Amino acid sequence: MSTLIIWIGLSLVISVVFVRRMHVVLAAVIVVRILVPGVVQNEVMPGLHPSTYLFVCLVMVQLVFTPRVFGQVIRSAGVWPQAILGGIAAIMMTDVGNPGSAGLLDTAMFVLGIVWAPYYVFVFMRYSLRSLPGAGKTYLLTFTLLALAEAVLSQLQVATGRPLVWESDFSKITYLTDRIDDLGSAIGTFGHGIQVGVFFAATIPLLALLRSMFLRFTLAAVLLVTVPLAYGRMGLILTVVGFVFLVISGGRKVLRTVLFATVVVVALLTSIQGIAGEQLLQKFEDDNGSAALRVAAVDWFWEHTADFLTGGYPGSRDLKGAGTLGSSLENGYFMMALMFGILVVAAFVVFMICLLLSQVDIREGESWPGVVSAVLILISINGYSSIGANSIDIHLFWFVLAMASYRSSRNPQLKSAPAGELSTGLARGGSPAFPARRVLAG
Repeated sequence: MSTLIIWIGLSLVISVVFVRRMHVVLAAVIVVRILVPGVVQNEVMPGLHPSTYLFVCLVMVQLVFTPRVFGQVIRSAGVWPQAILGGIAAIMMTDVGNPGSAGLLDTAMFVLGIVWAPYYVFVFMRYSLRSLPGAGKTYLLTFTLLALAEAVLSQLQVATGRPLVWESDFSKITYLTDRIDDLGSAIGTFGHGIQVGVFFAATIPLLALLRSMFLRFTLAAVLLVTVPLAYGRMGLILTVVGFVFLVISGGRKVLRTVLFATVVVVALLTSIQGIAGEQLLQKFEDDNGSAALRVAAVDWFWEHTADFLTGGYPGSRDLKGAGTLGSSLENGYFMMALMFGILVVAAFVVFMICLLLSQVDIREGESWPGVVSAVLILISINGYSSIGANSIDIHLFWFVLAMASYRSSRNPQLKSAPAGELSTGLARGGSPAFPARRVLAG
């Protein structure tokens, strides 16, 4: 509890210091969410993830010190999206009356930390991207440095055979306990190789926003040669898909794009020739029964849909622990449906997809990297426990989707405001007033 009190105090101080630059605090939210693994959050502090506590403090400070800006942020989200999300959250909370429910407090914490807070991080990020100078570059730099740090850490983990970070906490996790002293694969700061691959896959499309083509492909090469070390088939496939988008987004500089892409592909093929690559390729040929377990999980899900169509599953939701299945459902959407019911989770997924589609601007090339990254994450949630295991996916989806509002040519001006508030680039009526000229990153 003392750790929580100290963290909330520090979060309030940071939020007050950067009250006029909310994008700095939001970047810190991203950093904390990536560096503090969800699988150990309850070991760090009770209830919510530290990044969520930081965001809640930001919201409170903005409400108290800059209420007009806070109102503009909330209005920018629109009435209907917030009403729909509120309805979804309210229905999820009715699960507390279910025999299989985790209880009022745990259910509320899940809804707040997984459903409500990540969406509003997106709302605040999008607003700052449209209103505050330097916000876009701050977020882009944050994603780039985090990906580079995860790549370096992953390489060191394989070289030393140890986690190097969160070691005592990771040792308490069932699937890591027996190999904590000899990992054999990269788990980054996430505690699982799949999440390493998902994070890299989500980051690579964002590299298209960097002006320097050399820097884009250099960073892409670092991430691509590191992915095989995580031994995740899905992570490798999604990262390659993200790289294909990066190549396609090269624009008119076809020759340079092809040259750089060729070098990166050669580097990837070379890395696959190593021991890590060989073991990963073996998983494509022989997955030790993983595919059979997934098929059994899907069969069980569809056979029991009537039990949790409109509400959570009334029995034990730890299907593996109860001996019902040989594994979990291995699908984030399925696991969430097990907790709250198929219909409400389907509504939540449709809500996410609709928000994603609303961010697409066909005429604006800089909107596509964030959208593509978000699509890759939506796909990844299908491939493993993700949401059910408190992984990064749902948060990362909203983080990168906000990047669809990134514009390299946007340069809103800060003006003095009454009562010390921040004046934004909003025109009358609350809609963002943007520069007419937009230039694509080179």
